[in-house]
Amino acid sequence: MEDYQNEYIRKLGSRIEALSAAQTALNRENAEAGISAQRIAHTLRGSGRTYGFPKISELAEAVEEASHDQLKSRLADLINYLRSLSEAGRGSCEVIMVVDDSEEIRFILSTILEKQGYHVLLAETATAARELLKQEDVSLIILDLILPDTDGRNFLVELKESYTTNSIPVVVLSAKSSPQVKAECYALGADNYFEKPVDPGLLSTHVAATINSARKVHREAQLDSLTGLMNRAGFNEHYQNSQNLAQQGDSKLSLGLLDLDHFKSINDRYGHLAGDEVLKHITEVMKQLLRDSDIVARWGGEEFTILFPDSDAASAKKTIDKVLDHLNNNAYILHSSKEKLRITFSAGVVDVDHNLPLKAAFSVADQLMYKAKESGRNQVLTEHEKVIPRQRSILLAEDDDLTAEFIIHRLERAGFKTSHYLHGDEAFESASNNPYDLVITDVKMPGMDGFELLQRIRKQSLNQNTPIIMLTSMGRENDIARGLQLGANDYMLKPFSPTELLARVHRLLK
Repeated sequence: MEDYQNEYIRKLGSRIEALSAAQTALNRENAEAGISAQRIAHTLRGSGRTYGFPKISELAEAVEEASHDQLKSRLADLINYLRSLSEAGRGSCEVIMVVDDSEEIRFILSTILEKQGYHVLLAETATAARELLKQEDVSLIILDLILPDTDGRNFLVELKESYTTNSIPVVVLSAKSSPQVKAECYALGADNYFEKPVDPGLLSTHVAATINSARKVHREAQLDSLTGLMNRAGFNEHYQNSQNLAQQGDSKLSLGLLDLDHFKSINDRYGHLAGDEVLKHITEVMKQLLRDSDIVARWGGEEFTILFPDSDAASAKKTIDKVLDHLNNNAYILHSSKEKLRITFSAGVVDVDHNLPLKAAFSVADQLMYKAKESGRNQVLTEHEKVIPRQRSILLAEDDDLTAEFIIHRLERAGFKTSHYLHGDEAFESASNNPYDLVITDVKMPGMDGFELLQRIRKQSLNQNTPIIMLTSMGRENDIARGLQLGANDYMLKPFSPTELLARVHRLLK
């Protein structure tokens, strides 16, 4: 809700300008101005409470229902309150640059705009404007076409061809009234064209609306359309801002990179719509469990980046571990098929020095993330801890005690943790509630045979994407084909070599 409220406050600028213009006209006894003010107040009356500002609705209602004698004072109350909200929500005020060779025009525009809370930069020439653009982040440029050192149209082309300034809105202000000149300016990238002399109220209203529109476009360009998170462009900007704030406050900052495990298999097995569903789910989990101050972005594909202000890597790891634990303990059920999915990720977290570029920080986090994958996945690593390979867990469904004992001995010697079940239904219950790295199942078993176990694991358990090896003494081709069709990754005939079994296990877990 807070994001919507901030956006609502930012959009008040154009309404404040329109109401102020109506107030000025009303003081001149312009009857139409009163109607205009009440019409604008009507829109604010409806939207104020919706966005959590009941005071706006209350004051707007008073304006809308005011008598002729009451209107001026009630309108003043509304305007003053809206301005107080706008000033409080503005934070660092917007910067507008006026490029005009007329000292009088520069003075008039700076006076008008500064009253509206803007910080105004003044430049007499294009050369001076270039220097100011190197020093300040400008939200809008008001540009005259006649400048001492160049034609304003040439400077407009220069602005729109530079990647550092092409997104800044430009309002042309000129004494030239030729339709051809106007058309050319619009073609070159101008956002609007005003002829001199210009009405100050109209210009300031348009400035507020243009800045709001440009901010909206800029914000949308920084969002990932699928998850609603920031994309790379947005994250790059926030990284620099967060780094500056950390440096000013001498506080800590850390960066995390996480990558979903076996995401390709989800897309391959269930389709890309299911993959999109999983990405949205992990997004919601992170929103719930991360702090409001943490900055999350979708870096691309199944990769996400997170900035942790006021946190070192160790603290950030604990936070990411909460997300991972939640995913491990709560299977996700696909909306379309109602099938359970086990979602995990591997992550790397790194401390960010105040001068460390994003590319360098990302590279270190990326290396740690790959170490996490190589050492077993489903874990979070930092630079300050020794990488200890996670013990892989294997589910063994085998009703022959001697065969089971032989397999368990060989697997545990190789460092695997093995859970053994004699009956297929017991093995399925365990597979439904516990994640495994690999399943080995016999075909012939009491309670539930290996084919049914295989089929149900692939449809109704946390191990739908877990590699499965089938063991059997049957060598008929149709049995082998059936096992593979039901989702087995490999098939071994008894008796088998322990060396071959371990080789296949390692191959599937690689």
